[in-house]
Amino acid sequence: MMHSEKFKNLIKFISRFVEFTELEMRTMLDCIEIIQLKKNEKFVNEGEIANRIAFTNKGYLRVYYIFDGEEITRDITPLNTFATALPSFISQIPSYEIISAISDCELFVIHKKNLDNMYLNFPKWERFGRRIIEEMFVESQRRVYSFITESAETRYKKLLIQHPEMIRDVPLKYIADYLGIKLQSLSRLRKSVE
Repeated sequence: MMHSEKFKNLIKFISRFVEFTELEMRTMLDCIEIIQLKKNEKFVNEGEIANRIAFTNKGYLRVYYIFDGEEITRDITPLNTFATALPSFISQIPSYEIISAISDCELFVIHKKNLDNMYLNFPKWERFGRRIIEEMFVESQRRVYSFITESAETRYKKLLIQHPEMIRDVPLKYIADYLGIKLQSLSRLRKSVE
């Protein structure tokens, strides 16, 4: 298949949800724009309408917003997942979230107009899009539930199990913020867990 080596992680991810013909896959791959973001460079700015969705092929993105002058991390996107300011992307309203690169990133980006066109012409792509949105929604609900019902230690242990590479590759100040704790508390947690 054309482009298959360059896009192997994306193709592997997509294939978990829906089986596509070569034409259907090629149509999507032809719509991809490869973007290199430098550390701290923005993918989505506050107040901007999110009209793109990105697959993180290399690096990590941080989704955050500013409240009372402080940055609050809502999410850190693991490798090989999709990221966008979802409320803005779906509703086409200005984003209250900011998405920036924690490290240098390579993103496979699809513009909303191309995605909508694929949905119209290929029902399997619409099904895939629905599955991705459902997965993003479920993950956000899990995070809310964990903040309500679990201790910071439990959240940290889960992160260690589910994404050990994140602990290694992402600055601890972002990990602490993602877990909803201060950096000093994360340092104590790490010592007690190790």
